[in-house]
Amino acid sequence: MSGTISEFAPAKINLSLRVGPPREDGYHPLDSLVTFADWGDMITVRDEVALLMTMGGEASRDLQEEENNLVLRAARLLQDRAGIDKGALIHLQKEIPVAAGLGGGSADAAATLRALNQLWEIDWELDKLAELAIELGADVPACVYSRPLHMRGIGEAIELIGKFPSLTAVIINPGVPVATGEVFAAYDETEPAPLKPGRALGGHILDWLVREPNHLERPAMRLEPKIKRALDWLKRQDGAELARMSGSGASCFALFKDEEKAERAADSYDGFAIEVGLAGILDGEITYADELA
Repeated sequence: MSGTISEFAPAKINLSLRVGPPREDGYHPLDSLVTFADWGDMITVRDEVALLMTMGGEASRDLQEEENNLVLRAARLLQDRAGIDKGALIHLQKEIPVAAGLGGGSADAAATLRALNQLWEIDWELDKLAELAIELGADVPACVYSRPLHMRGIGEAIELIGKFPSLTAVIINPGVPVATGEVFAAYDETEPAPLKPGRALGGHILDWLVREPNHLERPAMRLEPKIKRALDWLKRQDGAELARMSGSGASCFALFKDEEKAERAADSYDGFAIEVGLAGILDGEITYADELA
């Protein structure tokens, strides 16, 4: 396929996150309810004789270059597994802060797989791309789908949700990166109990969420007290229904029933903050709405 192809790479939000102790291979089993924002990065690809990459956006300044870049790793992996000898110029427009617990790198890698799958006319289904994506990281398969889902195993076991309400949220970032490995190590120091699956999803989503944890929240707050201050700030905002850290941090989010109150909260934060819609599913389609259903 000639021309230019763009793929949105939305920020990932872990609405809940249960984590078990590490397995023998060092990986932690997870059980997480995940959805995606209507805000994020953008991947654009076009034909080129070799694999080349450019970046834009303020958040791109914090990215590692070349060999360690997850976008290029995704492109090379797809090249290899699909037996492709074509190249591409890949442009990443970066909006999601790096090391923020919002799955930015994973979303970029997943969007790269989807875009190059079209450009190179490989035409693999999303399920096959997701199987490949686990080699790039635990969050990448979920980001291939970029819709409400349950993520289990070490990220490879994906259960798509057939019906889910769209949500309004405010995401804030306290301005401190936290290393995922350090957060998991701090969690392991608590000698966690074996993983218990989350309750079956049902009823009002907010009632379900308040009974579900993010097991990494407390260890992350011990490592970086600014996360606790960010959560405390969100809880004080008018209209905030639930405040929680996303993933391994440091970004936090709050759910709101009223979009105007969410916008006012985002505007009043002294730092990075954005009001977003979180994806729902209705009649098989991804939807966004102004209020909690």
